[in-house]
Amino acid sequence: MKKRIALLLKNEQLLTELKSYTHVMLGSFVMSVAYVIFIIPHNIVPGGILGLSIVINQLTGMSIGLIALLINIPLLLWGTKVLGRKTGIKTAFSMVLVSFYIDVFSQFSANKIFVEDVLLSSVFGGVIVGFSVFMVMKAGATTGGNDILVRILATKIKLPYSKLILMVDGVVIFFGILVFEDFTMAAYSIAAIIAISKTIAYYIKQSTTHMTVFVFSKKNLRIQEAFLKHKDYTKTIFKLIHHDSQGKLILITKNTKQLEAIKAVVYKVDAKADISVLESNTESI
Repeated sequence: MKKRIALLLKNEQLLTELKSYTHVMLGSFVMSVAYVIFIIPHNIVPGGILGLSIVINQLTGMSIGLIALLINIPLLLWGTKVLGRKTGIKTAFSMVLVSFYIDVFSQFSANKIFVEDVLLSSVFGGVIVGFSVFMVMKAGATTGGNDILVRILATKIKLPYSKLILMVDGVVIFFGILVFEDFTMAAYSIAAIIAISKTIAYYIKQSTTHMTVFVFSKKNLRIQEAFLKHKDYTKTIFKLIHHDSQGKLILITKNTKQLEAIKAVVYKVDAKADISVLESNTESI
């Protein structure tokens, strides 16, 4: 019996890891497409290692993906202790995929401009890049050396993480201005950086939002039994507390989409029940 349980747990862990690596692969693919279609053709430099790679590409003619990989490898080796072995492996996987995809897609696109409006291209590209970064982060990895570099700098320089990212991105944009000799490019690059950061922040908030549902009813025990009978609800409700003295039932759901379904269950048992909802967030992804 114990061996069977251990095997089931092992299979479940394997499926979880496969799902995680699939998300890393998809996130890396989406990011690469966004760079090739929206960012690279207009010489936008949205900070980070890829932004620096775009600048070095202009100077040397080397492929952007190869440059990014050459910069990322030593940073990853340096920052493995910061990231941890598991995150480090997934990050290396993402780095290789992004570099490979960018170089392959760039060969096919031949630096063709797909969106004429540079501002639209920088904002829209930034949103897609931000979403792809969130996908990779959600899977327990990072997208490359910029995050590693900032984490390493954070151990040496006593400044907030967000300010260190701005500093690194600012240096990369400054190099971009010198190389491309275009101050307008800096404005578009800043627009892309803002779009990336805002998109990441939005999806992180969405992923950590929980709904606390207060149910006031004389039939709370029956309502509680109704939820416990359905596994579909117990999977999305991770706290269910009953208070007899106040006639109050507290439900905390980790899936905001289940809110209407929760209300339907409550009203099915007691049509006169009062329901109040509060939104809360957690810190981690």
